[in-house]
Amino acid sequence: MSAVYRPLLLLIAFASYAATAKNIEQSFPVSSGQLLTLKTDQGRIEVRTHSLEQIDVNVFVEGEQEDEFDVSFTPTGQGLQINGEKTSESHHRRLKVSYEITVPENFNLDLDTSGGSISIDDLKGNAEARTSGGSIAVGDINGDVELHTSGGSIQTENIYGGIDAHTSGGSIRVTFAHQPTQNASLSTSGGSIIAKLPMDATFDLNASTSGGKVRSEFEVQGQIRKQSIRGSVNGGGPELALHTSGGSVRVEKI
Repeated sequence: MSAVYRPLLLLIAFASYAATAKNIEQSFPVSSGQLLTLKTDQGRIEVRTHSLEQIDVNVFVEGEQEDEFDVSFTPTGQGLQINGEKTSESHHRRLKVSYEITVPENFNLDLDTSGGSISIDDLKGNAEARTSGGSIAVGDINGDVELHTSGGSIQTENIYGGIDAHTSGGSIRVTFAHQPTQNASLSTSGGSIIAKLPMDATFDLNASTSGGKVRSEFEVQGQIRKQSIRGSVNGGGPELALHTSGGSVRVEKI
C-alpha cells in the first residue's frame, strides 16, 4: 500500500468510529432526599454518590446507529427523571449503552433497564433496581432495597435496611451489616443463596430449596430438615425468608 494512502485510511477509520459513538454529559441541581428515576430500553447503570447537591450524568452510546437511541432528562418536583429509548426496532443494529451517574449521598433511586447490569454504592436512601438482562451489585446502602433481575446474580454488601431480592437466573449473596429491623425476602429460581449476619443477630429463619441443601451456622430452634429450616435464632425477630428452586441455601455468621 502506498504511504500516501495510509494516513487517509486512518483518518477515515477514525471518522467512522467517531460517527458511531456519542457522549452525553449533563448536571442538574437537586436537594438531598429527593428521587432519581431512570427507565431505559437498554444499558448498564452505575450509580455513585458525592457531597454536592446535584446529579451528574454521563451517558455513552456506541453502535452502528447511535442516533437511534434517545436520552431525555426531566427535572421534577421530586428530583430528576431520565428516559432512554430506542427509536428504531432494527434488531441488526447493535448498540452499547452505559449510564454513569453521581447523586447526593442522601438520595433515593428507582432504576429500570431492559438490558444491562446495575451497580449502586455508598447511598443513604431507598433503592429500587430492576433489570431484565444483567446482574445487580449493591454496597453500603442505609435504606430499604428492592432488587429484581430476570437474568443475573444479585450481590449486596452492608445493607442497613429491609431487602427484597429476586432473580430468575442467578445466585444471591447478601450481607446484613447489623441486626435486621425489618423482614427480608431472598428468592431465586436458578441459583444458590448465601445470607450473612452478625453472630448476635436475632431473627426468624424460613429457608427452603428444591434442588440442594439448607445449612445454618446459627443454632435454630425449630424444624430442621435437609432441604428446609424453619425456626428462631437467638430468640427470634424479623423474618429472613430464603427460597431457591435450583441450588443450596447457607446462612453464615459474619
